[in-house]
This record gives sequence, structure tokens and C-alpha cells, in this order.
Amino acid sequence: MIAFHTRFPELAARETRCLHVLADGGPLPKGEYGFLEYYCTDPDCDCRRVLVRVTTPQAPDTALATINYGWESPEFYTDWMHGDEQAGRDITAASLDPLHPQSKYADWLLDYFQTMMITSPEYLARLARHYELFKQDQRKRPITESPTATAARHRTSSSLMTIPEILRQLERVPDKADFAPYEAALRAAIDQREAIVPELIAAIDRVSADPAHYLKNHEECLHLFAIYLLAQFRETRALDCFLRFFSLPGEQALDLTGDLVTEQGAAILASVCGGDPAPPLKLIHDESINEFVRSQAMDALLVQCVWGERPREAVIADLRGLFSTLAKPGDGYVWARLVGTINDFNALELLPEARQAFAENLVDESIIGLEEIDPTVQKDSSGYVPPSPEKLYEWFCERNTPIDAVAECSGWPCFGDEDEDPGPWPEEDEPAAKDLPAPALDLARGEPYDIPAPTPYVAPPKIGRNDPCPCGSGKKYKKCCGKT
Repeated sequence: MIAFHTRFPELAARETRCLHVLADGGPLPKGEYGFLEYYCTDPDCDCRRVLVRVTTPQAPDTALATINYGWESPEFYTDWMHGDEQAGRDITAASLDPLHPQSKYADWLLDYFQTMMITSPEYLARLARHYELFKQDQRKRPITESPTATAARHRTSSSLMTIPEILRQLERVPDKADFAPYEAALRAAIDQREAIVPELIAAIDRVSADPAHYLKNHEECLHLFAIYLLAQFRETRALDCFLRFFSLPGEQALDLTGDLVTEQGAAILASVCGGDPAPPLKLIHDESINEFVRSQAMDALLVQCVWGERPREAVIADLRGLFSTLAKPGDGYVWARLVGTINDFNALELLPEARQAFAENLVDESIIGLEEIDPTVQKDSSGYVPPSPEKLYEWFCERNTPIDAVAECSGWPCFGDEDEDPGPWPEEDEPAAKDLPAPALDLARGEPYDIPAPTPYVAPPKIGRNDPCPCGSGKKYKKCCGKT
């Protein structure tokens, strides 16, 4: 996509929307913010959408937000996105584009765009007019080289990779690797979603059919990339293969995915359910399935509400039903997660059921105690003030945002550089200079204090999930202190 002002500089100078913040103290620093328009360069594409890149003159190369928006009906974009209704709704509602960097001001800028800009018929008509002008200009431009010549010159470009090339690149990951070729393959997979979905499902099913092979050959990681991509796609056709994989006996699903289950399991499961609570409930009730998978399936019910797929009342009813339908005594960890949803979902209406669960000794109290969820129970006298229910719910939402495959995979340890010097640690809460307009950088500095040198922290040895617990209980770490 190319900036509108590069083709029509005079018109863009007159008609680009700007926001002027005249004083400090608000959600944005004082300064000027331009909402620059970018349009698709494919002359045959009729996407009727715009990417809006918010910048400031003091840092023109830094995108404070990149917003994806289309002014036609949701049905138009659902058809354009090959039947993806959620994507169609997201485009017409305006959303932060997951493939572009965002700053800490992005959410506020998106809200401003939604409430103050696209509610203006004049602005919407302007976007449509700019789009038509840009497309007309694009169609007049000569084609300088054939697609074959372009492919020959840019064979490594992600958009030109074939499906076999993508799969071959994602098939194996050594202990140390450069992320760039994997990122190119992931972006190529995203560009060719419909063609690659069956291959990704097949890759996961191969692991479910022969987990022993992949447990021995940990460098074979195509199933991991496949899980993240299908979750990003919100691909409901992948639901059955996800259920087969996460129903593998024992801890195989965890051992085959590292921290994926415990860190993103809820969002990943919710991504392929299409708002249907039946699949998570099936996992939760199955006593043969790993307790961590069952707990993440429970959280997936909450995620469906957080993402606007189901009303809160329906999720509360599901949770209330679990208090009466879960096996008793069952798994204490799963019961602990069930009562823990009262905190994460701010669901105090479920306190009577939770009190009964504690009275029946169903809950593993080494994980959570009644005093942690029941405001009527006296707390200890340590002086610790627990987070508010509102803050716990906010944290739950932050932990369970929609999956971004590139962002998730880029953080794998194998793609890190152990020898890289990260430089001095930034001061807490001090924003990066490149993200702020110049006036916001002139901050008064406080007087220095005489602070005694801290005692260096020595990290304890890392304990594996299956190692004996160091507390001496005789249990495995995952079944004892590791649960907390």
C-alpha cells in the first residue's frame, strides 16, 4: 500500500485529517497528529478500504497507530475475505492492523478514529473519493515488468513463496535460528490463507497420530506454526484437529508445544470455536484430559465473552453449570481454576457455589483459598492488598488477546540472540523518545537521592515440571509448588 499524499500531495495537504492536542495532561502528549491514508496498489483489486497511519511531525517515521478501515457494509468485506464474517465486522468497525507496529497510544487513537472520524459522513465520502482517485491513477500507470520477471527478482519475498516453500521453511527450527525467513514464510501463509489451511490442519493431525516421533524430534515444529496460524485465522475448520491434539493423553500436548498451552491455550481454543461453548465444555468434563488443558478450556469460555462472541450471562450460566456437573472429588487443580474464574471474570454471583466447593474439599487450596475470592472472609494480617476485581479482569483480558502468529513465534528462545547486548535498562514508565512528539520530551527531572547499592539477585536453579519438588513433599514440582 502507498501513501495517498505521494500521488496527490496538494489534495492531501488540504484534506488529510489532523488532531491538535493543545495541552499536556491528557491521553496524548501535546502536539499535532496526522491521520495519513494508504491505499492498495493492485489495479484489479476492489477492496474499498484504507490503512490509516497516525504520525506526528516530530517523528514522521514512527507509526503511533495503524488502523484498518473499510466504509462499505460488513457483508461486502465478508465476501471479500472469503466468508470470514469476523474480519468483515472488524474492517467496518475499524481495528488496529495486526501486521503493523502499534504504540502505547494506539488504543486511544483507534477510539478517537471510531468515535470522532468515521461517524462523519463527510469524512467517509472523502475516503471513498480518495480511494477512487488513487485507483484511477494506479490503472493509468504502466506495468514495468511481467509477474514472471518480478518473481525471478524477488524469489525470497514472502508474498511470492509457494505453499510447498512455506511448509518446507516452517518444518524445522534448529536450537538457534534467524527469525527473518520464518517471518517471511508466516506472512506468505497469511497472504495465502485459503490454500494453506488444509495443509496446516494435516500437519497437526500427523502429530496427533504419531506423537512419539515428534516428542523425540523436537526440531520438527510445523505443528506449532500451524496452531498459531489457524488460531490467527479464527479457522473453525481446524476445531476437530485442535480437539484431537489437545486431548492427547498425559502431558503430551504440553510437551509437544512448550508453554503454548499454559500461556495462550485459552485464546487458541477460543479462536477456532466460533463462539460455540460446546467444544471447551467437552474438554473440561473429560477427566482423561490433562488438567492444564481442561483449565485453559475453562478460560476459553471467558475469552468468548471478552471477544464479544457470547453474552456474559451465558458464560456465567456455563460456569454455574460446571459447579454441579464436574466430577466429585475430581481434579483439585481444575476445581481451583473454576473458583478462580470468580476473580478473573469478576463473577461474585458464583460465590455460593464456590463456598460449597470449598466446604466439600474439592478445591486444591494450595492454589487458591476461599479468602482470595470471598470478600466476607477475613484476610491475613500481612498488610498485602490484593488487586481489585476490576484489575484482575483487566489483566485477564490483556493475557487473552487475539492470536498474532508472527508476534507469538518471534518470541521463541531459539530466535533470540544470547550474545546481544541489550544496552542500559530504560527507566520505568519512561516512554521511548521516538514514540513521542518533541514537546512531551521536555520533562522536569527530580533531584537525585542517595540510594544504597542493592544486593545482587541470584536466580534459583530452574526446576522442570517433572522434577521432584524442592520443598521435600515427594511430589513432582508440577503437582506441588509448581501449581502456584
